[in-house]
Amino acid sequence: MSKKFVLFFCSLLVYTVNTESHQYVDIEDYPYHVSIQIAGQHVCSGAFIHESWIMTAASCVFNKTLTTISVRVRSSYVHCKQCGNVLEISNIVVHENFNKYVHFNNIALIKLKSPAEFGKKLLPIGLPGKENEQVQDGTRCVVTGWKPMLRPARTQLAAAVVAIINQRTCKERLPSYKPLSEEMLCAANTTRPSETCQGDLGAPLVSQQTLIGILSYGLGCETKTHPGVYTRISSYLSWIFVNSGIYYK
Repeated sequence: MSKKFVLFFCSLLVYTVNTESHQYVDIEDYPYHVSIQIAGQHVCSGAFIHESWIMTAASCVFNKTLTTISVRVRSSYVHCKQCGNVLEISNIVVHENFNKYVHFNNIALIKLKSPAEFGKKLLPIGLPGKENEQVQDGTRCVVTGWKPMLRPARTQLAAAVVAIINQRTCKERLPSYKPLSEEMLCAANTTRPSETCQGDLGAPLVSQQTLIGILSYGLGCETKTHPGVYTRISSYLSWIFVNSGIYYK
């Protein structure tokens, strides 16, 4: 029988991001943010949602060899080999209806080989409390990641505030070959680039200590013109429960 896990740690998380622009932050401020690595190199971001589970974009791990993937946690610096810890994994669950061409159902779960120990640098982020829960237009969210719009690529974790925009507005700003589904949501910085980029696929989008999205794709970096497109987590709560035993409340 599958065990049911209830997350109750989200109340421990406090965010102090600068709401005017991106800023460099410490992993203690966003202890759910992790680096997905292939052969020891950062490829994507992910969200720590349970002592044994990481959530990321399916496009990050689709058709990848299990033994080449690891997760770096407790580190503010993505290229620092001595920072944090590298955790081995035992399983990858990619959504069975993932479409790599249009990024539909772009969600995956990574199971750690051993449960991770919680601490001030590693805590799970809460899941939405209601299936298909909608997020109001204009809701301010925090997105964290390592890839900036400017080069060279940053090595320290950074955070930015973005706002949810409705799908109609989002579609107007995206090329016609980039369709949207109801299981997606869009966010953008309305005043300046938010500095999340394609290198941050899987990056967690958080509002009120709740994971509402993971970055599915973006056209370069998010700007006022080009929003980021996220997988809507509330659309997948039942799928998450079936595949991991994590129960939302």
